[in-house]
Amino acid sequence: MSFKERFGMSPVTMIAIVLGVFMAILDNTVVNVAIPKMMSVFAATQNEIQWVVTAYMLVTGMLTPISGYLGDRFGQKRVYLFALAVFTLGSAMAGFAWSTETMIAFRVFQAVGGAMLMPTSMAIMFSLSPPERRGTIMGIWGIALMFAPALGPTLSGYLVEYVDWRLIFYINVPFGILSFFLVTASLPTMRGSKKERFDFWGFITSLIGFFSLLYALSEAPSDGWGSPTIMIFLFLAAVFLALFVAIELTTESPMLDLRLLARRVFLTATITSSLISIALLGVLFILPVFLQDSLGLTPLQTGLLTLPGALVTAVTMPISGYLFDRFGARVMGIFGLIITFATSILYTYLNVNWTFTMIMMLYTIRSLGMGLTMMPVSTAGLNDVPRHLVSRGTALQNTTRNVAGSIGTAFLSTVMQTGSTGDFLRYTSRLSVPNLRMLHQTGTMPSVYGVTNANMLTNIVNYLHGVGFQSGMQAAFLVSATVAGLALFSVLFIGKKQIPVDLGTGGAKPAVAMAE
Repeated sequence: MSFKERFGMSPVTMIAIVLGVFMAILDNTVVNVAIPKMMSVFAATQNEIQWVVTAYMLVTGMLTPISGYLGDRFGQKRVYLFALAVFTLGSAMAGFAWSTETMIAFRVFQAVGGAMLMPTSMAIMFSLSPPERRGTIMGIWGIALMFAPALGPTLSGYLVEYVDWRLIFYINVPFGILSFFLVTASLPTMRGSKKERFDFWGFITSLIGFFSLLYALSEAPSDGWGSPTIMIFLFLAAVFLALFVAIELTTESPMLDLRLLARRVFLTATITSSLISIALLGVLFILPVFLQDSLGLTPLQTGLLTLPGALVTAVTMPISGYLFDRFGARVMGIFGLIITFATSILYTYLNVNWTFTMIMMLYTIRSLGMGLTMMPVSTAGLNDVPRHLVSRGTALQNTTRNVAGSIGTAFLSTVMQTGSTGDFLRYTSRLSVPNLRMLHQTGTMPSVYGVTNANMLTNIVNYLHGVGFQSGMQAAFLVSATVAGLALFSVLFIGKKQIPVDLGTGGAKPAVAMAE
């Protein structure tokens, strides 16, 4: 039996599709490391340059829901090639940017393609693969999902520190062109349906709703959740997303088919995947801050610490997919999430006395748990969806993961900042030094104390600030561990190994009928 007969696609097609989505996911992590360099080159403030990241995240979150409709209407191959071309061109333009404004504009353009690459590639791989091989195929696709975020800091740290920061964008161009031509030549035509009607009001309400929600979540940690601006955007998000849900549940051709959530396994898998995303992004967000601010590691050193975990994930993903085909998602999910939960608990004890090797080993073991869990759970959910609705299922899964990840990152950032500030103030309030306020305001002490005492007090305050930060970080890790525990509880309800619905009698039912 040939490779194509076993897996439903040629190895060239598989590599080309995974390569394209790998670039899009990698791009989300490499840019963060280059932010300080961009600030220097463009003479931009922190608030201005942060929009290079925020704008990309907003556009991605806004356009992911429509990817399912576009795939059904125009064919998944066309949509994938369009998205890949836009992303590759946007990467070249971003590398050529000459100001903060042009960089933000080019990143928005790049995000239009990036938003559709992940769900469309996922739908293509799932649709082409035979049901008995889906776990293995999605495990291979999952290499990009889990390996790219861990590789990003290492790659970008090296390029920024030793080569040229613009290469973090230019490096996408040759791989994007290669993937485009390989997919064009090897992927069979996937026809769309002209019967698909465009859900205009669903699209408009989703744009406004998701933009408002994601913007509020991205700015809340710095502005404060009680800020008038944040409150206004959260209110707009609540109103327009409520309208969006009402429209999607009542229209005949919804843009984002929420009625798929009426399927128990798909609902359970979506909830579990969202919780896993929060737990995953929580560590990816918190750990680099601790490594660089508290331990003084460079971005490259931080990336090297996470690299073994990325390699373990890359090896584990296809294996977990193969085991899913044999045993189902619940066994893999329970085993992987027990590892994830246990290592997350250990992270709550992380402090400056831990060695580089200890942190690296714990991160690597945690990556093993994540690698065993993520794709089996997602694949189980999509197996519960009729084949003709797979593109809608992938769009819904990716949308919920994006929103959950944004909520989790914002909440964990708030927990970390609140814990750090609260503990710092509590510790400093116990210092019986009358001039602490003056030291905080001016950085100096009155001459009556002498230089030695001023330096000593400065060191004490700096030390207490570090202790406060450590407390806040441990509190955030505790929240992340709690989320991992909830995911472990959720995966218990995913059920034993089941036959995909397109092999059974329920596969022909439309989404509308499922909700009845």
